[in-house]
Amino acid sequence: MSIPSQIEEKLNVLSVNYEAITAEKCGDIYETEGKKDHPCKRLLRSVGFKYESQVFLAVLPHEYYLNYKALSEVLGFEPKVLDSEAMNDIFNGCDDQCYSPIDGLFNLKIIIDPIVLDMPEIIIESGSQTTQLKLDKIAGNLLFQECDALPFATSPEELFAGRDKTDKVNDIDLSFTPTRMKQRVDETFDLPAMPDIAQDIMKLRVDPSADANKLAKIVARDPSLAAQVISWASSPYYGYQGKIDSIETAIARVLGFELVMNLALGISIGKSLNIPKEGPLGVKEFWKQSIYTASLAEKLCRAMPIKQRPERGLIYLSGLLHNFGHLLLGHIFPPQFKLINEAVLCNPHISIEDVEFYILGVSHEEIGAWLMQNWHMPDELIVAVHRHHQEEFWSKHAVYSNIVLVANRLLKQIDIGDSVITDIPESTLELLALEVEDANSALEDIKSESESLDMMAKQLVA
Repeated sequence: MSIPSQIEEKLNVLSVNYEAITAEKCGDIYETEGKKDHPCKRLLRSVGFKYESQVFLAVLPHEYYLNYKALSEVLGFEPKVLDSEAMNDIFNGCDDQCYSPIDGLFNLKIIIDPIVLDMPEIIIESGSQTTQLKLDKIAGNLLFQECDALPFATSPEELFAGRDKTDKVNDIDLSFTPTRMKQRVDETFDLPAMPDIAQDIMKLRVDPSADANKLAKIVARDPSLAAQVISWASSPYYGYQGKIDSIETAIARVLGFELVMNLALGISIGKSLNIPKEGPLGVKEFWKQSIYTASLAEKLCRAMPIKQRPERGLIYLSGLLHNFGHLLLGHIFPPQFKLINEAVLCNPHISIEDVEFYILGVSHEEIGAWLMQNWHMPDELIVAVHRHHQEEFWSKHAVYSNIVLVANRLLKQIDIGDSVITDIPESTLELLALEVEDANSALEDIKSESESLDMMAKQLVA
């Protein structure tokens, strides 16, 4: 097995004994649960940071949570997490995303969590995608003898303490938000009120005389929303050859009443909160995932047998707003939201809801559904917001959360969204009366439409 010559030479200089082994690809931390001898339990991972002109590498066991707050405290400053492009440049001569933690070889400082020094055996990246290096405890301690040992890693047991990850409640309970969180919000913050336009659209949903003209009048009250509706109707995505001379034309001839109503509702609600644009949970990523999820969820809905299909408009709205809890967390807890964003960047193998729960004691599903309930949104939407990460969930409106779950996991296969899991549960497909081929076909359609969907998402951020 071959490894980069510079790494091999450095290990020889350090007199570090190692065994070259076939690389074990480790995904999320959940695959190692209950598996004591899984190779990934011995694998170390490296996260790059930069502060001013200093670059350093934090090394910890793969399945551990890198506690960004603890790391900042022991360092005395808040470093910036480096992305894969920057890391690949630093590890010149290594394969992409193969960051070998060899002290003194690359122009960076290495810090390790003390737990690494106690491991009887470790596996590290070799710089090659096909090969990893296995070291015993003596060799591992020799490799890291000049590195600073600072505590910044949290074990899976600590991460999940106080949370029952096996809970599979089948009856939705809308009194789910932790009491401490309710008290904190009630005492310190005012929940945002539903925007006037959104309230009027909600009334229009149940108005038997609702038509394109009434909807157009509501949309026209917000110039930016009106411009977006006309722009979308004029885009090649919808293939309309005529002239879009009014909002009513865009609704009646191109987009359709249901689509515009749900788009306008989602946009007006989303823009009512003040959230940073950047970051994995920022507005840019929120709208990109929302637009893709809504479009894919609608395609999955169309693939279902006619008698089992849910309401397409509500499916689209569920996809559009399923992660609304991210925006609410950012709106009422800005410092914690910033910390969650950094933690997500450091721990891409851990689900966002687990990171949120560890930091805040509540997840975006819970707090998002809480606000949807407070605003008296449809029960179907509340279920989608609350349960879109929960496998094998079933209740009266579970079809909405199940479709969003499938859409999220499909999108992760093309590196879009916040899911850490790409496998589609067979049981969920059965509940939806969908085949694997249906799901894959819908995803292929989305990939072919990516240019138009990206444009729509960018317009929402502007």
